Amino acid sequence: YFDLVWNALHTFIRIPAAALLAYQAGNTLSPAEHVLVTAAAAAVAAAAHTAKTSARVAVSASPEPVSNVVLSTSEDIAAAAITWLATVHPYLSATIVAVLLVFFAIMIRRIITGVRRFIARLRRGPSTEHTLPAQPPSARQLH
Repeated sequence: YFDLVWNALHTFIRIPAAALLAYQAGNTLSPAEHVLVTAAAAAVAAAAHTAKTSARVAVSASPEPVSNVVLSTSEDIAAAAITWLATVHPYLSATIVAVLLVFFAIMIRRIITGVRRFIARLRRGPSTEHTLPAQPPSARQLH
């Protein structure tokens, strides 16, 4: 559960850090563009951080340790790769980030829809679709 606490603390680090980096990088822009770029960077960081924290919560509930190690290693590799890519090919890395954000938005929407359906099913109670008939079919119905 150390990762969950770590991610909670990083909520107050990653999002402001992204906004500050964008603010510094956009100092040649007009004031309106400067505000938009700063807000967009904070929004992208918030979306990415939310997706990462959601995945961490889901995986941390698993009792086996392999998924936690795989997720942590994958996060580290992905962060290093996208950082390197951003310095060498900024447009390509921006495209990858945009695609991943859309993917995570779709996945979050599907998860929320699934949870809502599950809760609705629990509220309805046990299903009667799969119960056995009260009486066996007569010989007349079988022919």
